[in-house]
Amino acid sequence: MNRSVDIPENFSLLISMDVPMNLRPMSLTTQSYRYVVAGVGTLLNMLVVVVIYNSRQLHYPRHVFWAAISVMNQFHIIYNIVEIIAIVGRNQVACQIFVLNAGVPYTIVLTFLAMAAFDRYLAVARYEWYKEKVTNRGIIFLLSIVFIVTYLIITSPFSTGFKNIQNCTVNLTHIHVILIYDLILGIVCVILHVMIFIRSRTAIKQQPSQLRQNRIPLQFIPTPSTNVVSAATHRMHQQVENAAEAPTDTLPPHFIESQLDADSLCFSWIFNRPKLNRLEIRAAFSMSINALPVWLCTFPVTVSGILIYWCILLQSNCPAVFRINPYINDMFIVHIIYSPLMYISTSTEFKRALIHLKQKCQCKCSRHT
Repeated sequence: MNRSVDIPENFSLLISMDVPMNLRPMSLTTQSYRYVVAGVGTLLNMLVVVVIYNSRQLHYPRHVFWAAISVMNQFHIIYNIVEIIAIVGRNQVACQIFVLNAGVPYTIVLTFLAMAAFDRYLAVARYEWYKEKVTNRGIIFLLSIVFIVTYLIITSPFSTGFKNIQNCTVNLTHIHVILIYDLILGIVCVILHVMIFIRSRTAIKQQPSQLRQNRIPLQFIPTPSTNVVSAATHRMHQQVENAAEAPTDTLPPHFIESQLDADSLCFSWIFNRPKLNRLEIRAAFSMSINALPVWLCTFPVTVSGILIYWCILLQSNCPAVFRINPYINDMFIVHIIYSPLMYISTSTEFKRALIHLKQKCQCKCSRHT
């Protein structure tokens, strides 16, 4: 995201809004912290991608989104490592790569999370349409288009020649526009996640009541005479034949009503069941719980970056903002670990797929030995 800066001594040097990306030195503690986050995050995100890719039971849009988010988290990890190399190693190539991609991984991760939230909302609010129209291939195509378009738009100042990466400076005006987009996206998605949470919680509460309906006991009493059964069977066939021979508009109303009442009574779980998929509901509920904290953490990051922009633009002294911003950014990168970890721990489908994949690998290893 935006480059964290300390209080600049001379604001006149920054009036062009071009800030050297290595303005704030990176301590050994910060480096160690980021390397640990990068290592753990890589293991978790790669685990998510590998399991989803190799498990057919996870080839659904709700899991495709998580795979895409994990891939972008990995790009974010690489971006953080490039930043360390650029600052600590004073590497010019790493510096230029960092400047070119400033704000890109973070924004694309948020965009994918927003798309995943909208996908969950459609799965709960319009399940029949969602089941018919949404496919894995369509989701992958849409994610690819969004990735390309977002990347081209964010890096357009460099591709059009408006900005240059040779001087290794991050333009705060450019970052400010990106942060405004991230902030608006965060507000919309928090509202969307609250709606998903309410809808999915209501649907989950309704699901057990549909499954715990009173069953109708059937008792078969044997009789010594088969004439009763044969007579009843004959009368039933006679009624069916009469109903088939009669035109539909001449059927007596009481016959239709009695048949509908009988069907509704005996098969009420079919007629009264909600048109929702329990797995889709639980996936939406889990995503709201998992992703909502990420969105809530977005606000201090974006707001602090916006405040830094206005402090420099107005040439105001904002010591608290400049001092807090680095810590906020360092704390926020924990989402690289948080997102896949919460998905792994809350998705029962993923757990089953992981166990199945583990058993499959063990069987292959035992065959080779």
